[in-house]
Amino acid sequence: MSRRASAARDRCLELERAIAARVRSGNLGLDDAVKLFDELLHHARPASVIAINQLLTFVSRAQGRGSSTSALVVSLFNRMARASPKKVGPDGFTHSILIGCFCCMGRMELGFAAFGLILKTGWRVDGIVINQLLKGLCHSKCASEAMDIMLRRMPEFGCTPNVVSYNIILKGLCEEKRAEEALQLLHMMVDDECGSCPPNVVSYNTVINGFFRDGQVDRAYNLFREMDDRGILPTVVTYTTVIDGLSKAQAVDRAEGVLQQMIHKGVKPDIQTYNCLIHGYCSSGQGKEVVRMLKEMSAHGHQPNVVTWSLLLDYLCKSGRCTEARKIFDSMIEKGTKPNVTTYCTLLHGYATKGALSDMHRLLDLMAGSGISPNHHTFNIILCAYAKGGMIDEAMHIFHEMRQQGLNPNVVTYSTIIDALCKLGKVDDAMLKFNQMTNEGVTPDIVVFCSLVYGLCTVDKWAKIDELFSEMLNQGIHPNATFFNTIMCNLCREGRVMEAQSLLDLMVRVGVRPDVISYNTLIDGYCLSGRMNEALKLLDAMVRVGLKPDAFSFNTLLHGYCRASRIDDAVRLFREMLSNEIRPGIVSYNIILHGLFQSGKFSEAKDFYLNMIKSGMQLNIYMYNTILNGLCQNKCVDEAFKIFQSLCSKDFQLDIITFNIMIDALLKSGRKEDAMDMFTAISAHGLVPNVVTYRLMIQNLIKEGLLEESDNLFLAMEKSGCTPDSCMLNSLVRRLLHRGEIMRAAAYLSKIDEMNLSVEASTASLLISVFSRKEYQHHAKSLPEKYHILKEINS
Repeated sequence: MSRRASAARDRCLELERAIAARVRSGNLGLDDAVKLFDELLHHARPASVIAINQLLTFVSRAQGRGSSTSALVVSLFNRMARASPKKVGPDGFTHSILIGCFCCMGRMELGFAAFGLILKTGWRVDGIVINQLLKGLCHSKCASEAMDIMLRRMPEFGCTPNVVSYNIILKGLCEEKRAEEALQLLHMMVDDECGSCPPNVVSYNTVINGFFRDGQVDRAYNLFREMDDRGILPTVVTYTTVIDGLSKAQAVDRAEGVLQQMIHKGVKPDIQTYNCLIHGYCSSGQGKEVVRMLKEMSAHGHQPNVVTWSLLLDYLCKSGRCTEARKIFDSMIEKGTKPNVTTYCTLLHGYATKGALSDMHRLLDLMAGSGISPNHHTFNIILCAYAKGGMIDEAMHIFHEMRQQGLNPNVVTYSTIIDALCKLGKVDDAMLKFNQMTNEGVTPDIVVFCSLVYGLCTVDKWAKIDELFSEMLNQGIHPNATFFNTIMCNLCREGRVMEAQSLLDLMVRVGVRPDVISYNTLIDGYCLSGRMNEALKLLDAMVRVGLKPDAFSFNTLLHGYCRASRIDDAVRLFREMLSNEIRPGIVSYNIILHGLFQSGKFSEAKDFYLNMIKSGMQLNIYMYNTILNGLCQNKCVDEAFKIFQSLCSKDFQLDIITFNIMIDALLKSGRKEDAMDMFTAISAHGLVPNVVTYRLMIQNLIKEGLLEESDNLFLAMEKSGCTPDSCMLNSLVRRLLHRGEIMRAAAYLSKIDEMNLSVEASTASLLISVFSRKEYQHHAKSLPEKYHILKEINS
């Protein structure tokens, strides 16, 4: 052997050893793998196929530059195939890797072609090769075809399906929402007399998860219990799957029972197990249980990770407690956990939902400073916040900023912009955006079409609506009654009942049969606009087309009559219900009772609810709130107080509205101590004061001149996570202005500006009136800068 050939062989062996070592250690990057492949191919010998297969396997599993690396493997394979066969050629395992890559790319025809090449070459077909095809078929939602290959064709190739093959099919069936069929296949494995392929723990985990995903909680749980009978020990994955499924089904108590069983059996829960339970308690609003679970998790040696913190933030933000959420967020950073983009988005969404745009911007600045790049979800949250507030210019700025940061708007982005433009009456601009999205290859969904149809309805462009329907059908989107009902509901809410009526007519014209909800929506629209006669006619129209009015139909009419101060007509319709098949429920009774109180028919209202009690009807908290409110408005506070005390003595589950009604009545009747006692008793009933409760108490403190106490209670409210609303802040400003407390009023005006809220007309009028007086004009500078103009107006 020449010295040159010897050096090449030594280099080849050195490369093979280096590749094996780096793949084994995990110390290998994608670029390095490609460089090693190039160099090895240059020096390769036939036995180098083992090292090349190691590199191809690594590349196929790597996540390269944000996209699948399967195409790269195909390219490398082609280079290998073009090399001299004397140097190195692909073997059966190489082709198996290639098949897997074709399947990942969704190119099943090429996968089968590569399989045909294996057969043609005469290489032995084994389970590893066919399992790649089974995976690809299942990924393409062809589980039935995959099962046919496993049960019929594999034996023909002299290849017996193994447990991996079965598990692939089980997973495929479950992903197609065919958990019942997966269970049959699992039991077929169990009942196989030869016992050639019994199920393992992965088999059970797969089907259990499939049942949970299909919403069949009991079937999943029973299968979990069956594992013991089969002698298969559940792993941490099994327990976590069951705990997660039960938690998502709101069966958190059962989930915690499984956790205790898990610990008793000696299987240690991991952080994911605890996160599943925390998610369950957060979803069901059980804050105390969340705290307890965090303590238990810590006691078992697990500290919260970024997922745990994100769950807590999501829970607090959805409860409107963004102030608390921000404290948790800051605490998380202090404890060394770095927030990810999902964590930031959770808090951003909380701020956006509340309209706290200044807080949202400060968080965005922190996000940028921390080197976290915004994703589509981040931009969509900000854009949606602006769109919701009617700030279309700001929304468009965000839309363009996305592109500058290398992100193309997706269907959610376009949907948000189009909806905002339609609601602002800029329907032509919305259509331009629609055309832009289709030209860019973004496929519109039913939400986009819904917004456009709504917008076109508001400007009477019915011909354009017909065109849109044709386009929807071309896109494979078939509008149903729900689609039309959503638009009708939006139109009626905006007072556009005639456009909603036209849309009902259009439904019939395009072959979509209106349902009960369609008619109820339109009845509600007519009631909202006070056109009760037209609303009543629709009740008859429903019957004529073969639809049966339901309780909601009648309740909507009852409510409409009461709102229009036609209580006698409401009572007459209520009596018709009593003689009809639709028996009035507790909601119907409540509407009539409220209407009687509101119309001043106090004695009739009192007789009405006393008869209800005598008849043995079970009253709910909403009915009791109506009774208490009616009594208090008619200055029967003592009687209301007795009923309240009776409910407390019976351990009846009250709500915060009950307390607010009573506190308001007690304050108005001068019983301040009773009101304060009731305020302090709220927590004993497992409730927390809301913004109305705090407003009533703080207003009273200002009225009594207890200004320091009022400031302290406001701070306590914010600390508890209860956010002041526009009504509260405007009310406090007016009360303080009446007392001449300009500095304190200025603080609340600043709060209104910070929260992006509006000054009410009555507040603005009082500001002008107060600062028209000379003794107050010098105080104008203590107000936020935008109010300094008041001094100029009155000078």
